[in-house]
Amino acid sequence: MEEWGIIVYFLLIGVLMFVAKVLKTWVPGLNKVVIPTALLGGFIGLVISLVFAPIITGQETFYDVNALIFMVYHALAIGFIALALKRDSSKIKKKIWSTGMLITSTYAMQALIGLLVVLLFFSTKFAGSGMLVALGFGQGPGLAISIGSVFDNVITDGTFNTFAVLGASYSFLGFVFGGTIGVLLINIISRKRGVAKPKHYQESSTGKITVEIDTIKEISTLDGLTTQGIIIAIIYGLVFLTLHVLDILIGDIAGGAVFGLIKGFNFIIGILYALLYKSVLMRFERKGKNIRFMTNNYMLSNIASASFNIMIAGSVLTITLDFLAAYGVQLVVTAILVGIITMFYLRFMTKRIYADHHEEYFIGLFGMLTGVASTGLALLKGIDPNLDTPVAEEMVLGSGTAISMALPLFAILFIPILTYGSSNELLWNWIAVLGCLTYTVVFAIILMIRTRRGVNV
Repeated sequence: MEEWGIIVYFLLIGVLMFVAKVLKTWVPGLNKVVIPTALLGGFIGLVISLVFAPIITGQETFYDVNALIFMVYHALAIGFIALALKRDSSKIKKKIWSTGMLITSTYAMQALIGLLVVLLFFSTKFAGSGMLVALGFGQGPGLAISIGSVFDNVITDGTFNTFAVLGASYSFLGFVFGGTIGVLLINIISRKRGVAKPKHYQESSTGKITVEIDTIKEISTLDGLTTQGIIIAIIYGLVFLTLHVLDILIGDIAGGAVFGLIKGFNFIIGILYALLYKSVLMRFERKGKNIRFMTNNYMLSNIASASFNIMIAGSVLTITLDFLAAYGVQLVVTAILVGIITMFYLRFMTKRIYADHHEEYFIGLFGMLTGVASTGLALLKGIDPNLDTPVAEEMVLGSGTAISMALPLFAILFIPILTYGSSNELLWNWIAVLGCLTYTVVFAIILMIRTRRGVNV
């Protein structure tokens, strides 16, 4: 049955997500907690594997963890390429830069707490492992696994996937924390407002769906899907060629550490190629060429959604018993501390930044900065059922501005791994602490000043 190979893993994730969807629909109570279907499916598979695999096969899991990590690695890149290819017709909305700065400062604060926990209480562990919590909570499992794999490539030459799994685990606990505590917060706010709390929560998006028809004579979604699939395949092929050339040119530098770092950013290379492709299309359109059929937002959204669902479910399945034995205590302590401090920090900041709808901003951003955007939107609908406030759109647009503002933070994130094993490793780790603290404080101060001056963007 070797010919089935990777297909078995897609079948596994598909079955688990189907079971999760059925359970969320039929089991009372499950739809009262904000947990993505993909996350629940991955958790079901994880429990079955951890309980029965040692008994039946004598192995830790029923599946190859490395294969799942590779799936997550590629699903992240494909999802981001699909999003980068979409046409953006939205105009700048008020407060998105303030929202972006708040999101960025929260990333830095989460990284700061994670780093301090490791340095103060788990000093024998690699310091950078604590900073992965900011990626797991703030960006989701894909990026956390990708950066964790970079750490693994440098520290263990890729022999073990300890930090990749740690990143996935932080993300899993972030989903759980946001989905459960978030519902409790909604109940408190609803009671204070004197309105009925929602009976259930549904995963949804805020985007308006426009079905694009390729021909007048017939409606064919397959043609649109095929076109977008081919374009994504070409772009990802360029990513492969780029990494292959870089491997030849710099693969041996510093024992492969430099290329190991670059390899973890396959999704960024993909985004750059996608943006380049989009700029070429726009240039042709300005010359009067009718090539709008080359971009189909509806299909691209579906491709991105499918990729991210595979990424979330697959990331949970990477957790193993050996990993939990080695990092379980650090994982739980860090996740709880970061979750609680994130909640109070966002509560404090949103009350001071937003004159209107500060509770909606608090709930939405809390869900997004412990889970993913869909978690925040699902929680937001608990107190803003029809999304009448501008919060949902500003959250999504603000997260886009946050990416650009967080680029220097990535440099700080890599200080521990770039100085790993050096004579001044501890000093550099504390410099990273100072960098995260400075990032958090400076952005918080800027937000306060902007608010007092009435800057409304």
